[in-house]
Amino acid sequence: MKKFLICFAFTCFYLFLSSTSVYSETEYSPKQILEQTRDKILNFVQKNKSRFRVEDLILLDYLQRRFSLSHEFSFEKTFVRYPTPQDVKALETYGRLVNYKNIPWKKPKQAEDFIWLELDALFVQSPEDCPDKNTLIMQLRNQSLKGGYATTHSALALGWFIEQQCLSARDMDVQLLVNNISRELYKVALSITFPSDLKVEALTFICYLGKKNILNRNEIYQLFLYQRDDGAFSGTNRSTDGINIHTTLLMLWLTLEFLNEKATYTEPMILKKR
Repeated sequence: MKKFLICFAFTCFYLFLSSTSVYSETEYSPKQILEQTRDKILNFVQKNKSRFRVEDLILLDYLQRRFSLSHEFSFEKTFVRYPTPQDVKALETYGRLVNYKNIPWKKPKQAEDFIWLELDALFVQSPEDCPDKNTLIMQLRNQSLKGGYATTHSALALGWFIEQQCLSARDMDVQLLVNNISRELYKVALSITFPSDLKVEALTFICYLGKKNILNRNEIYQLFLYQRDDGAFSGTNRSTDGINIHTTLLMLWLTLEFLNEKATYTEPMILKKR
């Protein structure tokens, strides 16, 4: 009798665990996880966007255009304050990305070494400004092999040179470069286990270059475990370390990208006009 009761209890417990597992999978499907993560980030952005840096508002504007988000997330709706000196400096350099003409655009006199290639791309105004193709491809390839932000910003520069028509996405040499840099980005991403700013930048720039298919969607879901209660991400392996706005917006990019995993997005990052 005692053995029967023990077996009966064990069977009930096993059935309970099984039913709980099924319930959990039903309640938290991959799509629902993505939607919940997206909604929490957007809620955070709505509450705090008035305090974002210009650079973050420019990224938000691109996401608004790329994924057809509400117009309230566009730069013209979010940047409504009188520009601070820091705002002016950022708009001089990156105002072209949102076609902001109230402040003249000009290259900074100083920048990180890995920034110059993307600035060269951003400030192209005519075909005469484009570098020699073979030289440019070699520069982008060499910089991408340095790892870290040098790799991610090589991807950004490549994308901008394509947008500025200095390089053609149909060119076999350019396609090879896109593939090579995408692989280097993935190496960077795989070297970090938590959603650091560098890791998420690498993942999103893979998407920007049109190579989303090389990513493992299950690895993306693991990153959502680091989301703070307020919807933001810290950019470290501890959610209590504070908030990194740039990382948070990049995580929004990933959620939107994988909510429509089969979709191909071609919205240019450099805005020519509104």
